[in-house]
Amino acid sequence: MMYRKAVIVMLSIVLILSLAGCLHLASESHSAGFNHKKGSSPADLIILKLAMWDADSAFLDSWTQKVNEFSQVMPNVKIEVETFKGDSDYLQEMKVRLAANELPDMIELKPNFINEFREELLPLDGLSVTAKNKKAQDYAVDGKVLALPVISFPELVYYHPSIFQELGLHVPKTWSEFIQVLSAIKASGKYQPYAMGGKDAWTNYPFNEFMPLLESGDENYYDHMARMDHPFAQDTPFYKAYRKIQALYDAKVMSNDPLRLSNDQATGMFESKKAAIIAAGLWYLPQYQTKVGNIDDLAAFPLPIRDTVDEPLRVMTFTDNFFGINNKSKKIEVAKQFLEWLFSSDAYLFYVNKKQANSVMEGVIADVPFLHAFYRSNTFEEFNYRPGGESYNHYMNSIQLDWKKIGQEMMGGKSIDKIAKELNAKWAQARASQ
Repeated sequence: MMYRKAVIVMLSIVLILSLAGCLHLASESHSAGFNHKKGSSPADLIILKLAMWDADSAFLDSWTQKVNEFSQVMPNVKIEVETFKGDSDYLQEMKVRLAANELPDMIELKPNFINEFREELLPLDGLSVTAKNKKAQDYAVDGKVLALPVISFPELVYYHPSIFQELGLHVPKTWSEFIQVLSAIKASGKYQPYAMGGKDAWTNYPFNEFMPLLESGDENYYDHMARMDHPFAQDTPFYKAYRKIQALYDAKVMSNDPLRLSNDQATGMFESKKAAIIAAGLWYLPQYQTKVGNIDDLAAFPLPIRDTVDEPLRVMTFTDNFFGINNKSKKIEVAKQFLEWLFSSDAYLFYVNKKQANSVMEGVIADVPFLHAFYRSNTFEEFNYRPGGESYNHYMNSIQLDWKKIGQEMMGGKSIDKIAKELNAKWAQARASQ
């Protein structure tokens, strides 16, 4: 009998201690900021999925680690970042998921992607950080901000000053001077003049995608183009710009076969100083610095597409890396809080400085000495990239126009006259069928 009583007493003590422990843990969980409902469990952990791309794997790794700090705001939320190396592969994958109604909770977008996903994006006008984003309204669709840009940057022509000094070259101020400088480098026989990774179509975008816009001098040229019957005719900005591009490709300053090199191979040549020049956005700067270890022999000048020095020198300024919320996500409120955190915490400055780009948020100044030096050394007009509205994109999709693919065809020898004739015919047919 005494033994039974002892056992019962011991079991009672164990039960009381267990209950006390549970109450203590529940108290700690509440004080740590968990907003779990009564009866919650580890299954209440919220996984917020974000898909993005970047050619710089080191940046993706550091950014993935940085977003984990959001758990300090919402401990029951984990950000799961899915990364892609290039925006082309990323876009195709997101289109596949869109068709299957399986988009992530949040997606990264280039400005020209926003229109394609407009039906799936949640308006963000109500967020406090939207009002402080200096570029957001510029990319609104039908008056609604569907995605928030993170950075802006100029498009540059990078070069090695030591090579220019060795060969007695000066920074070109016009298009003909640009080709002359490249031809002089070729004639030296010591360096490849321009590092073109033509095997990857996207690498020709500074020429084939951006030059018609710069030639037009009109930031809304794509929308005006949508109202033209023959936007590729000989007197158009497209044709004038592509004539210049044709002269560049025909000069064979990108090797005899630029289509055989990938972007990784081309940038590798530039970084090892086997090539003298490469055109890219400011996004390339941190990649270069990571691989080379310094920027001691790196400088940049604007792409001089003008014919004379009396004409304006325009520099394409690109607003990029937009974040949008899938309006079919079941975690919309959490996604909103993540965006509020991203643009108002030190995570934002971390992102901008890692990318070595301009800030688009009021009161935030990026620490980018290279960019500041570029602004001091060059006089130019800022030209903002605008992706075009619904009509333009309708025609683009109808004729499956891919500026970068056309660039590859031109490198392969296809003439501008043949390209213009084919595009005008397709464009006219698309307008007639609307």
